[in-house]
Amino acid sequence: IDSGVLASLFTAMREKRAVMISNMSRRRDMPRRNRIVPLRVFISVQSGRQHLLAYLPEYNSFHSYRVDYLSNVKLEDPTPRFDELRAELDRMQSKMWGVSVKRNKWGVEHLEHVEFTVKVEDNEDYIVKRLYREKRVGMVEKLDENTYRFSADVYDSTEVIPWIRTFICRITDISFSNKDVEKQFKDDISAMYQLYDLEGGDQ
Repeated sequence: IDSGVLASLFTAMREKRAVMISNMSRRRDMPRRNRIVPLRVFISVQSGRQHLLAYLPEYNSFHSYRVDYLSNVKLEDPTPRFDELRAELDRMQSKMWGVSVKRNKWGVEHLEHVEFTVKVEDNEDYIVKRLYREKRVGMVEKLDENTYRFSADVYDSTEVIPWIRTFICRITDISFSNKDVEKQFKDDISAMYQLYDLEGGDQ
């Protein structure tokens, strides 16, 4: 089924058409029909999950859809804005860690800042290489011979957390502009300390 949906979406993109789709959601019992302009398909190298990035004219916004939730793709007329919309999405990718794109109803982007500092030992160059190699967006700054800072402005800082967790034992400082995300991250770490009876250990 997914292959058939993808074939229709690729046809629409090749011919620069809008489509009508049925989108199922875990929060609704019945699928919702939407008219969208499909722009790109993103595939996770970790999970293999496929997402469609599309423009939703009804809300003047970009949106991501899980391909396995889509069905009943009906091709509509070509849209003269296709090249403009795809170029805009390509520009926005510099702020996308995953597939989330946040804008308000006036089309203004909402960005969240995230940064963390890691301290490495003299023989841990592989950690530094990971920072440079695995960052999808943002920048890595060398503070001294053993300290590096990653920082980025992204649409959804929660998407960065799984990657940040892989550096936990070396993180010396971390901050999120979204304080709810920061609190949840730190609460999760505290819960882990309690689970492994590590409270009162090294800072």
